[in-house]
Amino acid sequence: MLRFNSVNLEKYTFLIVLLVCLIGATTAISCYHCNSEFDPRCGDPFDEFGLGKVRCNDTPPLEHLPHLPAVICRKAMQKVYGKIRVVRGCGYITDESDDKECKKRSGTHDVHVTYCSCSKDFCNDGVQINLNSNLKYFLTVTTVLAIILQIRFSF
Repeated sequence: MLRFNSVNLEKYTFLIVLLVCLIGATTAISCYHCNSEFDPRCGDPFDEFGLGKVRCNDTPPLEHLPHLPAVICRKAMQKVYGKIRVVRGCGYITDESDDKECKKRSGTHDVHVTYCSCSKDFCNDGVQINLNSNLKYFLTVTTVLAIILQIRFSF
């Protein structure tokens, strides 16, 4: 019978946390892929039922960026001549504002675009993306440390 003392438990907990982090770092991102111009369920409010879900590694590379893999999900809300269109899909170029805030751009001829980028599977479903991809790692490590401290001080 395997006995767990606090040292063994710490080792196993560390290995589990490391495995979770490595799995999260090596898997391909999956995103919603749709355009409200062709399917109104893609707009806001979002109705994910029956909409396209893609694993971004399985999509063909962009012609103008063939060396870049898709690493984020994107949601773009476009307003052109008063008509609103929502486009969701994979993104290829990261930015420091990914997972934090959406960016707004305006152009000529009454064109306005708000785009959001995020780094979790199917995270491009929300009206506004405001996520922190490191939050799950922080919570996992904090929980493990709390368990270790609890075990140490209970003996």
